[in-house]
Parts: sequence; structure tokens; C-alpha cells
Amino acid sequence: MKTALFTVSYNRPDLMRELLGGLEKNLADLETIDVFHYVDGGAKSTQSEIKQIIEDSNVPHTSIVLREENYGVGRNLIGARRDLFDVRGYQRVILIEDDLIPGPNFVKTTCALADWARQFNDVGMVQVWNLPHQTISETDLDVVVPTHEHFYTYCVDVEVWEEIKNTLYEYERTYLQGVSYADKDWRGIRKRFMKPRYSKHRLIRGGSMLLDADTTHPPPFGPRLKRTVPTGQDAITALALWEKGFIRLATLAPRAVMKGVDGVHSTAKIFEQLGLNQQSEYEWNQDVPTSFRLR
Repeated sequence: MKTALFTVSYNRPDLMRELLGGLEKNLADLETIDVFHYVDGGAKSTQSEIKQIIEDSNVPHTSIVLREENYGVGRNLIGARRDLFDVRGYQRVILIEDDLIPGPNFVKTTCALADWARQFNDVGMVQVWNLPHQTISETDLDVVVPTHEHFYTYCVDVEVWEEIKNTLYEYERTYLQGVSYADKDWRGIRKRFMKPRYSKHRLIRGGSMLLDADTTHPPPFGPRLKRTVPTGQDAITALALWEKGFIRLATLAPRAVMKGVDGVHSTAKIFEQLGLNQQSEYEWNQDVPTSFRLR
């Protein structure tokens, strides 16, 4: 399967250095995967410094895509997926945001979970980062849980992308292009873009399913669309998956650590409120499972 791994970044060179250090622990598993970096630019960016860090790294890369301005995480992520799937023809894409630091076996476990999940028509994305509120042990390494949270990383195959991409493109065209982050129409996104989709019947997929047919699937932000729900591209990705009848799987045991204390949507206080200051063990060197089980 033609696979690409990509990072998106803006103005956090120290985190990019750590991210690449994590990928260096996965070099053997990257031999058949093309690596891309999409780096936002602009007058106040550290784009050239990040480019140099990437070039100096031991992690091979296929391309460094330097944005001519600060696209913002939404446009950068949507544009990267368009480039890799629609233009370059990749069949599988793995995303890593610049504040997620991979541990050993991150890439191998991601691909193993994605391969295993292909037998189920209701699995849309997989990821190997999680925020479990419990102690993790070696006996949990093959456990997976459905989730709509924490889109810092995931793996998606082209068949799923083809089903959800038009929702992302409509959102991008209507609410992201030509608009600064500060001027984004948050209320309009909720009221005119998200709310009508909440009112639709969720697609029921056929064929082999991971979850039982009688499993309830409320929308990703609860049964009612509150004014506090997120409106970024992660939220729209989650909503598009839900609309099309997909679930998203995460391993219970994380294979990476999230370090983005300060960012567009994060402060030290928010980081602590989300429990991100108490993340579980993530450096697992045990054999990677080839099959998985629901908790």
C-alpha cells in the first residue's frame, strides 16, 4: 500500500526537533513510507529554522512543503491531505502534528492497526495515541477503544478519505479561505454548517462491522450541539466520519506523548485541565500486535 506520513508545523522548532527525534526511533519502519513536512510561513515565522532542522535530521524526507503564509492548522491539514491523496495518489496517510512525539513502534503499530481494521466497514480512522485515565500494562497493548477525541495524529486510507473529503472541502471553502483565524465565523460554522448535519440520519454501513448493530452512535460532541463545541477542522473531520457511519479507533496504550503546552488552542491551564500533564507510559518495545481487541 502506497503510504505517506506527514507533519504540519508552525513556529515551534524545538517541538519539531523532538518530533524528528521520535521518528528516528522508527527508521526501520519508515523505509517503505514517504515522509512529507508542511511548514507554515509568513513574516513572523520560523519556517527557515524548521526547514533546516528537518534537513539536518536523520529522518529521510520526500518533500518539505513551505507555505507562503501562515495557513493556520485547518488549511494546512486539509491542504496536506488533498495534496497526498488527490494529487500524489497515496493510498494511506499518517498525520503527526508538531507537538506529538512518537515513541518506539509508533509507525509499526499504526500500520498494524490500520491493516487489521480494514476488515471492518465501520472503522474510518485509527491512531496509536490516547489519554487513558487508568494504569496501562503490557497486557493492554492490543486493546482498542472507539473515540472522537484528540486528533493530534491518525491514519486514514483513501477509501475513507473519498467519502469524507467533500465535507472538509466545503468547510474550507466557506469558512477558512481568505479569512484570518481571529475573524473566523465560529457561530456560523456551528449554526449553518454543523447543526444541519446533526439533524441528518447517520449512515448505517453494511458488511463486516467491528461494533454490534445495536450500538448507539451519538454525534461526536453529544446529542445536542452546544455553543461551546469546537469548530476547527478536527471537529469537522470527526463530524464527517460520524455522518458517513464510521468510528475511529485508538489503542488504549499510547505510543506517543503530546507536548504542545502552548499553542493556538492550548495554555498551561488547559493542558492541565485536559489531563495532558498526566499522560501514560508511551515507550513500548514489546512485539507489535497483529490483531486487536475491544476493551
